[in-house]
Amino acid sequence: MGSVRSRVRLLAALAVALGLAATVVLVVKAERAVAVEVDGRSITLAQPSPTVRDALAAAHILATTGMVRAVVSGRAITTGAGAAPITVNGEPASLATRVRRDDRVEAPPGPDTVEPVDEREVGGTFPGLPAVETGLWRLGRAGATRQVVGRFSGEVVSSTPIAGEVASRPETDKVVALTFDDGPDRTWTPAILAILKEQGVPATFCVTGSASRANGDLVRAERDLGHTLCDHTVDHPHLPRLSHDRVVAQIQGTADILTALVGAPPSLFRPPYGELSPAVIAVAQASGMRVLTWNVDSQDYRRPPVDRIVANVMEAVQPGSVVLMHDGGGDRSRTAAALRPLIAALRAQGYTFATPTSTAPATP
Repeated sequence: MGSVRSRVRLLAALAVALGLAATVVLVVKAERAVAVEVDGRSITLAQPSPTVRDALAAAHILATTGMVRAVVSGRAITTGAGAAPITVNGEPASLATRVRRDDRVEAPPGPDTVEPVDEREVGGTFPGLPAVETGLWRLGRAGATRQVVGRFSGEVVSSTPIAGEVASRPETDKVVALTFDDGPDRTWTPAILAILKEQGVPATFCVTGSASRANGDLVRAERDLGHTLCDHTVDHPHLPRLSHDRVVAQIQGTADILTALVGAPPSLFRPPYGELSPAVIAVAQASGMRVLTWNVDSQDYRRPPVDRIVANVMEAVQPGSVVLMHDGGGDRSRTAAALRPLIAALRAQGYTFATPTSTAPATP
């Protein structure tokens, strides 16, 4: 018996000296109870039919899994790789395997594995755009690469160029964008949508979050008809007068409402009253949106005669113009009445229609 105990002490001491990476060896002696001796400590298992799990628990030893390691550096990321290859008397076993007198239990750590890899395309978008867009731009393309990266670590295994950079440039063709602010409105938005559909004209709707929440069906109608949605804050405040947190709430709040309504966030932001500050621009850009104002004001919000609305646009329009109009925020009957003659006048001068997200891409 003394020689068996000496052998157990020696094996246990070796396991402790080598740490968790060492193989754990237990020699089990049993008659009615099972005694486990590890590093000079004798632990008696009272279970009538003890298992490997009971033996390891009594010895305060874990059957550890292997490590998942980073694909390039090999650093340990997490556990949960290969399971511990437990054996009893050299034969594969599980934690539920029963142990008997004089059994030899070994529980080395599981084998390490290398994390899986994924392919991704990386690169920014639209290089060369100004921080604030007042007119239409032909959107460029950032140089792109295809990378193979570790799924958990993000470590780059390889990187292959797949596209060169193309800079954005101002639109110089006779293309114009019609934009409508402050809706959707239950009366005027449907009327304007019907005319745009009849004329085959795409437009940009800069919607408020409060109006969108109350008229979700109209927001979806704008999307379904192929128009572009633009974030115009929750309730149209003077943004530069607000704290940073309130600016975020106004901009991101509407983005969240639109995402919930149509399943995608807006890519454009228009500030109420055209009022901007560096902080407001930074918040919009941090939310993934381009900042859009205008360079032609129809002044329809003043409710001038219909022919004056048309003249305000035609006297200022040029290739790449972004025209400010309104479908909400008040009586927009004259805006709706001006829309057909305005479209006809623009077409008579050779203009076509686009949105800031649908203009033809720039070419190298």
